[in-house]
Amino acid sequence: MRALGLSAPLRAAYEASKRSGLHAVLFRGETHRHHPATLVPLTSMLPVSDETGQRCLEDAGHVLKDGLRVFGSRVATGVSAPWGTDPLTGRQWPAGIPWWRIDIRSEARLSDVKYTWEAARHRDLVVLARAARLDPAGPWQDGLNDLLRAWCEESPPEQGVNWYSSLELALRAIGWNQILALVGDRLPRDVVTAMERLLLSSARHLMVELPYTLSSMRNNHLLGDALGLMLLSRMFPTARRARWWARTGDRMFAAQQRRHFGRDGRMIEDSVSYHRFVLEMLIVRVLLGGAPTSVHRDLRAASLHLARLGVFDGDVPQYGDWDEGRVLASSGDPLDVAGSAALGLALCGERLPAKWYADFDELAWYAPAPAREATSEVTPITRTRSPALTSGGIALVDRGPWRVWFKVDSGPSHGHADLTSVWIKHSDRWLIADPGTGTYNGPLEVRNGLRTSAAHPVRRPDGQDQLIPHRAFRWLNTGRGYLGPPLVLADRTIVFGWHDAYARGERPVRVGRAVVVADQYVAIVEFADPPTAARTWSLTIPLHPDVAVESDTLIAGGSKFGLVGLDGYEAVRGRSAPFAGWHSRTYGRWEPATWITVESRADTAVWGLGTIPGPQPRPNALDGFRFDVSWSDAGASLTVTHIASGEAHHVRAPR
Repeated sequence: MRALGLSAPLRAAYEASKRSGLHAVLFRGETHRHHPATLVPLTSMLPVSDETGQRCLEDAGHVLKDGLRVFGSRVATGVSAPWGTDPLTGRQWPAGIPWWRIDIRSEARLSDVKYTWEAARHRDLVVLARAARLDPAGPWQDGLNDLLRAWCEESPPEQGVNWYSSLELALRAIGWNQILALVGDRLPRDVVTAMERLLLSSARHLMVELPYTLSSMRNNHLLGDALGLMLLSRMFPTARRARWWARTGDRMFAAQQRRHFGRDGRMIEDSVSYHRFVLEMLIVRVLLGGAPTSVHRDLRAASLHLARLGVFDGDVPQYGDWDEGRVLASSGDPLDVAGSAALGLALCGERLPAKWYADFDELAWYAPAPAREATSEVTPITRTRSPALTSGGIALVDRGPWRVWFKVDSGPSHGHADLTSVWIKHSDRWLIADPGTGTYNGPLEVRNGLRTSAAHPVRRPDGQDQLIPHRAFRWLNTGRGYLGPPLVLADRTIVFGWHDAYARGERPVRVGRAVVVADQYVAIVEFADPPTAARTWSLTIPLHPDVAVESDTLIAGGSKFGLVGLDGYEAVRGRSAPFAGWHSRTYGRWEPATWITVESRADTAVWGLGTIPGPQPRPNALDGFRFDVSWSDAGASLTVTHIASGEAHHVRAPR
């Protein structure tokens, strides 16, 4: 009730419909008058570069030989096994029964349905269609024909697990539109007719399912469903309800867009993966044509946010939920988010390096061809190597060999309990790395073990968690973080922020942090308000799986880094109960990694990596500087004082 708020009655009515048999009436199989699809141009017919085409053909070869890509693996689902096959168990979800009678949530369910749904988004079928366009004499067209015919035969309207989620129907429609545009004239006529019938049924499903979407999915799902309705209304303009689909989709998208995006590029999706996912929805909205100015504005801001996080300079922290979710089809690295950001910038009129059109499938297949004057250099808008940048409650600091992310704020959707977390690279090698997601629908101890504060480098008073988990996705409380502007000095860069996630219970406390980055070290200065609010403080430092710890030294490759201020720490690696010491590179997988855990009674403390010159750091002083925080109802202010000269610098982080 707390999570659903005013939407609870609508959700209750929806659940009653499922159980009373009303769903059988609402979602009855409907015979449509045939409407041929009108193709909506979302994709280029041929890529910009030969390199991109070759990458597509190689990927298509893997699709036919090894299966569809699902979370870093190739699976048989759809290729050599029915489309309802669960890749994890090899067993099939119930077939020939209405989707609402299939259990995908309880402990008795067959498996994690997300694996089957990932294959059924048909992005790999778009790859086959591209390959058939590039190489008409190859095996790609026949393979695609077989896959689509099998789908249409095995997935009649409203039957089976692949009709369960409206978002999946919308994403599949986006993929099918591209397939029909690329090779629709070469598909067997009966397959095209069956696809058109299923697309019309998808539009009807999206409309009937609106009570659930509006009551429970006011996030990326609502945007995706709205996008599906807009696309289908344009694909079938002669359908009786096409105008209704268009109006509904447009209003839903606009309403959720106002809730979803901030002017600084952030989203309510507190996740790099879901930021990319929704960014690609904005891209499709632009490609559909007629997008209002606000869509272009949010597309540019969301793309620049990723640029400021450093996506064009390598991988970034995998903060928040990560599941490789995509709207666009790509044969590139599924963990890379730079291509989507580049495409967003290109659609907003930014000039990009010409080489990127060969490097990124997103640009090669969805962007207009680059102008002749396309630069060979990285433009200022994509250059992120700077002493310090801030975007959407996150600071990125580059100094010497260090690259440090300081994530202060959070969001209500797909985020983790990681306010004021610090992620550190040295010479492009991860030292402290976000442990990832693990699973949504798997063991709850794994789900919560990787999304709560105990898995992140944040301070916890008396063992509290910043956010109290409820089921697999929700939290029972909220927290906000506040980041001040970077302080860039001649020999160090300092960023400061604080959060109110612990402002509850009998001993409420606000927690602040100053992150100091110098050529020789990274140090974190901890603060609390009031200073006596907690009896003890806990801290976890999750290391990358390739990093080891011996005595007071981190070892990464051939480099060693001293540990400062972590006396009495314990190292945990690959522990099952309680779950700790793991790292998840992508959804559904986790491997052992060392987590350093430490307990302290100090309200103000200093810890860090590297070599800190001078005397041993004190609770509020290090390397010749003193750090003090003044708190007020309006926020917090950090004063950094050079002890020898008395020169002071101030950083304000207001609410």
